[in-house]
Amino acid sequence: MYAPRGLGENHTNCDTPTDGDCGSIAILPKFRSQRGGPLLRSVSAVPTFEGDIVKTPRRSLSHLLLILAFASSGRIVPATADEVTLKISPNPRHDGRIDPKLFGNFIELLDDLVPGMWAEMLNDRGFEGVIPAAKWVYYDGSATFCDRAWERNEDWTIDTTGPYNGPRCARISAQKERWSRLAQAGLAVRDGESYHVSLFVRSDGKLQAQAVLKTSNPEGGFEELAVVELANASKEWTRVSAVLKPRGSTDRATFEIRARGEGHLWVDKISLMPENNRHGWRTDVVEAIKASRPAVIRWGGSVVDPGAYRWKGGIGDRDERVPFANTNWGRIDSNDVGIGEFCRFCELVGAEPLVCVSFSDGAASAADLVQYCNGPKDSTWGARRAADGHPEPFKVRYWQLGNEISGDDDAYIKQCQSFIAAMKRVDPRIAIQSSFPSQKVLDILGKELSHIAPHHYTRNLGACEADIQKLSKMIASTPGCGHLRLAVTEWNFTAGDWGLLRGKMLTLEGALWNAQYLNLMCRYADVVEMGCRSNMTNSYCSGIIGTTPAGLTRRPSYYVMKLYAEHAKSIPLQLGATPGGLDVLACVDEKRERLCIFGVNLRREPVALKLDLTALGDSWRPLASETVCDTNDMRQPDVMNHEIGDERVRTVTLKTDGTSVTLPALSASALEYGSR
Repeated sequence: MYAPRGLGENHTNCDTPTDGDCGSIAILPKFRSQRGGPLLRSVSAVPTFEGDIVKTPRRSLSHLLLILAFASSGRIVPATADEVTLKISPNPRHDGRIDPKLFGNFIELLDDLVPGMWAEMLNDRGFEGVIPAAKWVYYDGSATFCDRAWERNEDWTIDTTGPYNGPRCARISAQKERWSRLAQAGLAVRDGESYHVSLFVRSDGKLQAQAVLKTSNPEGGFEELAVVELANASKEWTRVSAVLKPRGSTDRATFEIRARGEGHLWVDKISLMPENNRHGWRTDVVEAIKASRPAVIRWGGSVVDPGAYRWKGGIGDRDERVPFANTNWGRIDSNDVGIGEFCRFCELVGAEPLVCVSFSDGAASAADLVQYCNGPKDSTWGARRAADGHPEPFKVRYWQLGNEISGDDDAYIKQCQSFIAAMKRVDPRIAIQSSFPSQKVLDILGKELSHIAPHHYTRNLGACEADIQKLSKMIASTPGCGHLRLAVTEWNFTAGDWGLLRGKMLTLEGALWNAQYLNLMCRYADVVEMGCRSNMTNSYCSGIIGTTPAGLTRRPSYYVMKLYAEHAKSIPLQLGATPGGLDVLACVDEKRERLCIFGVNLRREPVALKLDLTALGDSWRPLASETVCDTNDMRQPDVMNHEIGDERVRTVTLKTDGTSVTLPALSASALEYGSR
């Protein structure tokens, strides 16, 4: 995802134009306003105006609908009782195939994205401190997991003398007459579940220590849900562990380490994890993401380039890793989740990993990373992977050289050659992608690459289409590059809109923008092979799921991504004229036994759609069809799903009458047909 940087390569900024074309494109320097708007990022993008930046007002979906259809009063024309007919051709749009990797996703170290997926229940477990997010990134100012701090009191203090790991630890001053307490609130626990506690301790006196789960009661005090004795501490750092089993459920639990006696208790690297975690990941997150069926997940982002993340610091025992400051997004990253944990997550959800290597970390480190992921267990870095609990190689096929680096940067292109050589010496089978594409990238590196990788962050689908067409022509006209495909390794309808406008990504409207972009990629599946929607979880409203300590919420965009991943067929078909206010894609499987029509209804009224399948033969029968819509049918584009109550926007069964179907207002539907 985009993060402000110093002056560098150009980007194309494309706000939504009034007439559907891309007449407002303007080349921008890499550094831009920290409130930046939608971006279409490819240095070889659509034609641009020279000179001053041209700005076009942003328009919401409701405004675009006004453009689609007007009555004399200026209001949207509702669908009439008459059917609109759509003719489906048996002819493919091209020779390409819709790849399941078009429906991928993206994980980066950004605020509570990874902490919201990881099963660790405590923040700042190494006492490095809690720092705010970068000032330029915000939604509504509400606190996230990353804001949770240890409660301050006179019983404990930060100590920089001899911590177990990192620069700091906590020192609890024990007392004889009462418990001294170190506590963190904001947790959720369930009755009967087991929670594993581990921490490093040392002491200079004789004292008793306990780990506690408690919750507030109506009288203003606390009720203890679980208490366990901790092993006696010595003068040397020792890891102690225990299991807490609360007798009750609450989303307002407090975890506490308490000591009583003489002397001091030093603590560091405190961890509290539910027993039912999946290799460290939250079980509910694993199950939800697996059900959405992302075929590929990208690991990287701005923390890789130009950030401080270095993969070698994020392997091995997580208690031995040193947290680091996230210079792009703010916060201190615990470093609990690294490349090994990411690859494990991909295994758990059935996705292929796409690893973005840090260009600033150098070619030798990138080659070592390939060996860590793919090398045999008796190789230098393969042995490290085996020691981390995964003897078998992860078999990572897809790799990207740096994050959002200009394809016109001569230094980048020169170094890419050494990266490609070093990485392929380790594993010649890997497929390597560039960062931002350019003609220079194709001329010099194209023969060695598998993909070039623009980023699309804009509501202007016309600009995205023009960029795909331009890059396709570049590939076709560059000798030795006919094998190249596009991997849009980050996309959404905005990368900015900071403040309340950021919330648009939580809405039904945002999900319909996503559906339209998926249709676009599928139409160009002969050149676009991979797409990674940004982002997976939380991250200031952009995630397809939102998590809290107590559970998760599937956003409208989650259901759209799942709809396409479940129903898409391999061959995109040609269509007749598409009625206004609809965005339609038709696709059929290789045996021409299953047909799917994706219909995005942008109108605030239902549309009675009649499918003309006569050119495909008369043997088609309706199968199970589904739609993502507001189940309350309030026809409000800004409706969202919330933590409390049922998810209003979700996938429901859509009834069909032969080749006739009514598409709900503001919906994305998958209409399935089978041949008899």
